[in-house]
Amino acid sequence: MEILHFKENNLDEKEHCQALADVINNAILQEKMTEGKRTDIARKEAQQLKGKTHPVLGKCVATIPAREYFRLMKNYGKDTVLSKEFLQYFNKKHSDLSPNKA
Repeated sequence: MEILHFKENNLDEKEHCQALADVINNAILQEKMTEGKRTDIARKEAQQLKGKTHPVLGKCVATIPAREYFRLMKNYGKDTVLSKEFLQYFNKKHSDLSPNKA
């Protein structure tokens, strides 16, 4: 068995900050590139749920991609995001993601 030994790389602060900025910028770009795919998936799910009623949950009034949903919950809270007023606003703003009216 070989034991790997890593040399200590002393990075100066400028290189460290630049590397960190590159990682953050790449993550933001990746997030923007995949946002369309997540929205397309939610749009397809909304089309499949039009006019259907779940026996326990009832009618689906909004299909929101998970990342966007959790961002909304973090920023505005559960009471606001799940309120009837917000769902009606969401139906108007994103009719393609709203299979049924709130």
